Amino acid sequence: MCGRFVMLTPEEVESVVAAVEGRARARLALGGGAEGEGARPQARPGSVVPYVGKGDDVGELEIAEAVWGFEVPWGKGPVFNTRVESALSGSPMWREAVADGRCIVPAAAFFEPHASEMAVSPRTGRKVKQSYEFADPDGGPLLLAGLQGGGRCSIVTCEPNRWVAPIHPRMPLVLRFEEVPAWLGDDWAELADRSTVELAIRPELPSAPQPNQLSLF
Repeated sequence: MCGRFVMLTPEEVESVVAAVEGRARARLALGGGAEGEGARPQARPGSVVPYVGKGDDVGELEIAEAVWGFEVPWGKGPVFNTRVESALSGSPMWREAVADGRCIVPAAAFFEPHASEMAVSPRTGRKVKQSYEFADPDGGPLLLAGLQGGGRCSIVTCEPNRWVAPIHPRMPLVLRFEEVPAWLGDDWAELADRSTVELAIRPELPSAPQPNQLSLF
């Protein structure tokens, strides 16, 4: 599941909207990174994050903010991911958000932890579970499918593709720019298969061995 991602600046989110609406001549290229000087903030469950949803006028998009994670009475923490299979099956928990709250959550990258691979934390010197960072191969933003409602949001997850499968059994439902109208419209169910979406991947901690089957940048 997706439990951490790298956020965009407000200006970059506006550029994403312009690109989706066709008002931008070129796709946005991101600068900076997840670590070091100029690092971008990272979102975790409970963070306030920007999302893009349908505006009041047909074809118009609007930017808003929501707390990442839905509070539930039976859980110890917020539910911050929605399985696309649950959305497709008409799960009562997600029915209203699926009907009226589909959105996109722009990100610079997202992280997934490896089930067994360990690395040494540079901060503590202790062994920790290795996480991998996934990003757009061309250096642009990622558009993560989301659901929102009542000031809360979640990120929709699906079966992993060949880039994520060696690391984790789930991945965010990553949308191409041209697929945003379908996700926000009537054809969203056709986007559950993300097997052809290309991703760049690298270990978050450099001490980890790199699996041979992964394409690293």
